[in-house]
This record gives sequence, structure tokens and C-alpha cells, in this order.
Amino acid sequence: MAPELIRIVPLAEIELVPLNRKSLDEEALAGLTQSMQEVGLLYPPRLTRKGQKYIPSDGYHRILAAMKLGWTEISAIIEEKPLAEGELIQKGLIANSHRIANTPVEKAEAIGRLMEVTGWNASTVAEKLGMSNATVSRLLSILELPEPIRERVHRGDISLSAACELARVEDGAEQADLASKVAAGKLTRDALSGSLKSRKNGHASKPSAAPSPSRVTAKLAGGRAVTVAADSVDLDAFIEVLEEVLGKARKARTQGIELGTFAKMLRDQAN
Repeated sequence: MAPELIRIVPLAEIELVPLNRKSLDEEALAGLTQSMQEVGLLYPPRLTRKGQKYIPSDGYHRILAAMKLGWTEISAIIEEKPLAEGELIQKGLIANSHRIANTPVEKAEAIGRLMEVTGWNASTVAEKLGMSNATVSRLLSILELPEPIRERVHRGDISLSAACELARVEDGAEQADLASKVAAGKLTRDALSGSLKSRKNGHASKPSAAPSPSRVTAKLAGGRAVTVAADSVDLDAFIEVLEEVLGKARKARTQGIELGTFAKMLRDQAN
């Protein structure tokens, strides 16, 4: 393993390369900037050498926040040995899964690039990133979608689970029509899945109406429990809800938001 040092690095020597991101989450960046202004830098970014410059393998937003605050230098963990592109992508994916979460499209594109530069298959990528094979497979299915639909997934108009179902539709016009209905809230992921299964079995039918509301409670050790309620809860929907809440919770943590305030924010957003 390459040696790691903590140094004070001039911001002018850092080249910002957003390896795994299509866009910035301005709201999260603003919260992080305010937090750093009030309490300083709690977690140093991680940098690797690129010629006479440094590039971040973790901490892109913290460096941006420091620049917004007018800082001229920042404490950083330095990896003196230059990293290959595949190593940078891998480190960035792992780090971002614990902080400001990438969108499914950003994760999918980064995983696709990682496979391209390393020659790894999907199973190896899953192992290296600590993901399940099913999660990697679902993310990679996004790359099969045309750019207009992929952009809707990136914006959050279409969920990951619905995107996986849309990737199974071979007819381009039908796929675009179904994507529009999903984005408009006229078609649920389960209704879409049921329609596609019916067609596969030779029983073409119109997408069924949204199923009755249901609730699933997963009980854990120590008296802990997690409850998910939605129009219809299968394992994909259960995972999707947990991932969405986890991403928002991690973002709230970077902003120093307490649990009670976070829960109220979620309620307000849902109304």
C-alpha cells in the first residue's frame, strides 16, 4: 500500500477532476460550506499526485467548499504514488457511497468506466466496491437506456428500479412512451413490471392499476426495526427506499442536521 501523509496543500496546486459526477448537488455543497465555515475541516480530503499537481480521489466537495470560503490551503491525506485511472474511480465510488451519494446514473457510468479501464467483470467490480452482484447488474442496465431516458433517471424523475424495467423494453418508441408515463407518475414500477411480464408470457395487456398500499417491517437484533410503506413493496422497492433515505441522511449529516430536524424535512418534502 502506498504511504499516506497529511500535509497542508495550497489549493492552487489541486486540479479538480470530478471523476464520478455529472453535476453538483448545490444544496449539499452550500450546507457543507456553512459547516466548514462554522467548525472547520473535520475530515481531510484524499489527494494523489498528477505531475506537479494533485487530484482528489476523495473530498471533491470539501475542496470546492474551501475554495468558496476563500481558503488558500487545506489539510489533506497525500498518496505519493500516482494512482491509475481505475484505482481513482474505485476509490471515488467507495468514498462517495459514504458521503454525498452519487446518482444512479453517475454510479453506473463510473462502474462502466471502471470495467473498461481495468478489464474487470461485473462480479469483480461488485466485490471490489462492496456491492451485491444484483446492485451492480441493476446499475449497469441504466447504460442500456438512451440518453434522454438516462437523463430523467439522473434528475430523479425515474427511479433505479423503474429504469431497470425500462431497459428490458426493446422497442424504442414504446420505451420512450413508458418512460414518460413513469416520470409523470402515471405508471408505477410494479405496474410496469407486471405489464412486461404479461407481454413476455404472451398475454399483452394494458399496465395494471397501482396495487393497494402495503407495508413491510424488517426486525433486527437489539429491538431495532425498519418499516417501509409504499404502493407495493417488493425487495427492489424496499432497497430503493432504504437507499434514498440513506443518501439523504448522509447528506444531512454533512450539514450537521439533527435527526429530529431531518425527519421533519422528509415529512415536509413528502407533502
